[in-house]
Amino acid sequence: MVYYGETSRFLSFIGLIALSAYLSLFSGLAGIYIKKSLSSNILSYFIIPFIWVSKDILVEKIFGGFPWCFAGYSQYKNIYFIQMAEIGGIHLITFFLIYFNILFYLLFKYKNKKLILVIIISFIFIYSDGYFLYKRNNHEIKEIKTHIAGIIQPNTKNDPNLNYQEKIIKLEELFNDSIKLKEKGAEFIIWPEYTVSIYPLQNNFFKRKFLKFTNSNVPIFAGFTDLKNSKEIYNSVILFQKNKSEKYDKVHLTPFGEYIPFRKLLFFVKKITDEIGDFTFGKSVHNLKIHNHFASTPICYEIIFPELIRKFISNGGELIITISNDSWFGDSSAPLQHLSMAIFRSIENRRYILRSTSNGISALISSSGEIIYQSPSHKKDTFITKFKYLTKKTFFTKYGYIFPYFCMILVIVYFIKIKFFPKRKNLKLFK
Repeated sequence: MVYYGETSRFLSFIGLIALSAYLSLFSGLAGIYIKKSLSSNILSYFIIPFIWVSKDILVEKIFGGFPWCFAGYSQYKNIYFIQMAEIGGIHLITFFLIYFNILFYLLFKYKNKKLILVIIISFIFIYSDGYFLYKRNNHEIKEIKTHIAGIIQPNTKNDPNLNYQEKIIKLEELFNDSIKLKEKGAEFIIWPEYTVSIYPLQNNFFKRKFLKFTNSNVPIFAGFTDLKNSKEIYNSVILFQKNKSEKYDKVHLTPFGEYIPFRKLLFFVKKITDEIGDFTFGKSVHNLKIHNHFASTPICYEIIFPELIRKFISNGGELIITISNDSWFGDSSAPLQHLSMAIFRSIENRRYILRSTSNGISALISSSGEIIYQSPSHKKDTFITKFKYLTKKTFFTKYGYIFPYFCMILVIVYFIKIKFFPKRKNLKLFK
């Protein structure tokens, strides 16, 4: 907000504190309800994972949501543990993680050997199921044809001050890198969310340049700003191929990054993007057609919303192509966090993810959630990715948030029960 939004340090610190305070309310309320739920009956502790998931779903939904780094995302490298995300999404993985923490807490507290058996059985159940789902997915896609794409990470930063000649030079570099990837077998090329500050659908020179290139070479997915009129500004993925172009406009904009929520109240806050006005929300979630297949193209922040990605796939998406400008994050851990959350979208929907970012971390993620390749941060990188177009729909893709909503209903029923029908005597299972 200071560097990109030109907001004073004082107001930026106030904004950071306000956001932290707002998010902490959810954890604070969850803590209050957890304490109210506990009794001398050891079984009461097992309401905690349900409360935790209910808290997470509220964080995700209220005021547009900020579902950044839920507990389950910490397990992104624990490949067998996270496979059941195809059934219940990230919220099911968070549930299991909190469940195991509760078991270990009770073991240390009561030192009862029966709990060791419960832990062992739980581990066997979750990891054996995860192993089965992992192997089944890899077996089902084994005979499906492999395709090749090229990904470019140009190591650009948020610098809108390039003059016209510098923009032309940057474009030529990107086109030259694209040709090299095509020569290695790429069927299409992916550029990130931020490449060059031009408007290729409004400027005939640039539009002809893209269409001429793709007509002679390969299609390009690229992130640009699209202007419809003085009031409509879109953050878009544009697919250039042969003599035409089509686009997807971002539907879930980033608060403060792309628009100011409660603008009248927060009149003193500027966006951290370069556009004069707020971005306009896209009208629909739809896929882009490439070589008779359908690619889902969530932009940046959108990849952290499971239901949004599920909607893409439900509408026929066979591959996830996500582009991002993570230069805003600087040298922080946020680019890796962003990548780790994207991994779960691949498992939830069993789709390959091709990820192109401005300066890292670009990646190829398999439909089993494995990072097959990831680029270094803050370095230029161009690479070839092998992937498959997949059409099978998982339980999560078909039915969505059954599990977290079940958790919320159970928590509500539980607290109604203990409020209006309290037990006369609590059972102490462990002394």
